[in-house]
Amino acid sequence: MSDFQDGDAGPASPRAADPRELAAQRPIHAWIDVSALRRNARRAIEAAGGRQVIGVVKADGYGHGAETVARALLAEGVGRLAVVSIAEGAALRRAGIVVPILLLGGLDEAAGAALAVKWGLTPVLQDTRGMELAQSFGRPEAPLAVEVEVDSGMARMGASPDRAPGLIARVQDAPQLALAGVFTHLARADEADAAPSRAQCQALAALLPELEVEGERLPVVHVSNSASLLRLEEIEGGVIETDAVRPGLMLYGVTPFADRAAETLGLEPAMTLAARVIALRRVPAGASVGYGAEWSAPRETTIATLPLGYADGIPRSVLGRGRVHLAGALRPIVGRVSMDSVCVDVGDADVAIGDEATIFGVTPEGVKVPVEDFAASAGTIAYEILVGVGARVPRLVREGPPTLR
Repeated sequence: MSDFQDGDAGPASPRAADPRELAAQRPIHAWIDVSALRRNARRAIEAAGGRQVIGVVKADGYGHGAETVARALLAEGVGRLAVVSIAEGAALRRAGIVVPILLLGGLDEAAGAALAVKWGLTPVLQDTRGMELAQSFGRPEAPLAVEVEVDSGMARMGASPDRAPGLIARVQDAPQLALAGVFTHLARADEADAAPSRAQCQALAALLPELEVEGERLPVVHVSNSASLLRLEEIEGGVIETDAVRPGLMLYGVTPFADRAAETLGLEPAMTLAARVIALRRVPAGASVGYGAEWSAPRETTIATLPLGYADGIPRSVLGRGRVHLAGALRPIVGRVSMDSVCVDVGDADVAIGDEATIFGVTPEGVKVPVEDFAASAGTIAYEILVGVGARVPRLVREGPPTLR
């Protein structure tokens, strides 16, 4: 039995500040819609077609709060979770999450292997060194569950196809270890051409017969991330038989495709980043705004200041391209983004101190402002925007979108 099941809650920590108190001190917040998380989980379960769903909650649940996300997923029937670091897995255990947790980052030192055992995590093995570390801390009477990643074309992590059979055979022969699964990661599943992804599936499928023990297939085989899960038959069909899927991005209501909106895929945004106007000033034509005077007003206009900046996850690259929803319309961000503030050109709109601006998510009026669009304006991807929302932005968790507050 792992230590986490014995009631070890880990070291005590000071009581966290009430997010609502933080929002009152500085009027910015990220609304986390638990009902959207749950609906997205149901969408993933539906697409999985009976396969196990391993919900990826790394990077603090893509910035949404890993414990919040985990509980929403588990409530809908997701049976396993995945993280990258031992610290992420330990935090979930301390929160009382007891389902299997896949440790995607693997093992690279003895102390980490000991902690993986302590917290009952399932390490991913990439090579012989990782296997030996896992073996040294597993026990024949209580074998450590592990999975092996095969590098079928991502060229990032995992055992190469020529070395994977030997690694897996050693795991199967080690009484201290229990092989829980084998998987690979697709590099191009978000592209229109399914051929590269099917080739990766074929590379893994070619190994599976070699890995059978007395005619029995491996416990769990999984390939598909969000992009592949949403086109499962197209990518896996007729190539490989899998038992599980590994969605991440779609669980947060974000599309993995450049040419397909989240809404068309049945996904709902789970995070809304918003801030209240803290200052207004009327400026004449030609007046500059922000550091370096990089933007000047083309006409007399009103500038609204919002109390969030690059320390809160607003990239400086949105200058001249980024927009926020304020006073019923999308309004341009003007001037350089500061550490703690951005300025918005609201023209002649009726705006008052305290009015709420939505950077992305769902407005109080129910208008969707896709994080994908905001990310595009910054020249990046939605992943980076979501995980970049700073720790000093309070997460206000509730059932339903901001329209309900």
